[in-house]
Amino acid sequence: MDSRTMPSPEELEKMLEKAKKEAEAALAKLTPEQRAEAEMRAKKLMEEDAAAMRELVESASKLSAGAAPKAARECPHCLAPVGSGRVCEYCGSPLED
Repeated sequence: MDSRTMPSPEELEKMLEKAKKEAEAALAKLTPEQRAEAEMRAKKLMEEDAAAMRELVESASKLSAGAAPKAARECPHCLAPVGSGRVCEYCGSPLED
């Protein structure tokens, strides 16, 4: 998985399952008090992971339904990406509003 991309729902699920197994092994070595605290923290993390997965699925659904993100503004003369200026930084052509 590339650090610039979000993991797929399947990858998130695998990561969650791996984390659960590792947590169970670690919990077996703790005192009852330590275990209760660790379980509370783990539950919170799992809820956060589930929320992130729901957000990812919702985002993917929107994209697949045609709600693509707004395209970046381009210079009509050289097609270079431009900011909010009135002149293209690459070719110097005036930009329309």
